[in-house]
Amino acid sequence: MGIKIFVNALLALGIAAYFLPVENVVSQSDDKDIPLVVFDKPYMYTLDETSVSREVRASQAVKYRNRDEMFNADIILKNKPPKTDFIVEKLKAKTIISHGDILTFKDDVSYSRDNFVNLTTQKMYYNTKEKIAYNDLPYKGRYYNNDVEGTHLYLDMGKDYIKSKKVHFEVDMNK
Repeated sequence: MGIKIFVNALLALGIAAYFLPVENVVSQSDDKDIPLVVFDKPYMYTLDETSVSREVRASQAVKYRNRDEMFNADIILKNKPPKTDFIVEKLKAKTIISHGDILTFKDDVSYSRDNFVNLTTQKMYYNTKEKIAYNDLPYKGRYYNNDVEGTHLYLDMGKDYIKSKKVHFEVDMNK
């Protein structure tokens, strides 16, 4: 008889505990975004069948759960001469944040293609799949020794297409 009362009491306690509301408390230490891995002076090389196609150099790289960050970073994209009329593209920034295929360049961003295109701005986005760079801030640049300024840059590197707003282009007529 005592066991029967004990089992029924446990059953009633279990059913009552099932229907009680439970609060999910998140401690402050759980919501901090801490780095998973930190690299000092990392170099990354991407190899294809014949050569090195991309180099990434930084003073520091940090991997978080949902993004990667690089500081004082340079990205060098090398093209094969039969495919294009240029050899090297360089992207530089003080901070580069990677969210999958989208790279965000912040602070002193510089883009150059060989010696004929140079652009500088404070922030730029780059889609690595589609090879498209874009921003909505002012930029300055040089194109074959001619000065260009504008805002809202859209640069399709695969199709060699540039679009911009509020463009001021100065052509050197002496050359």
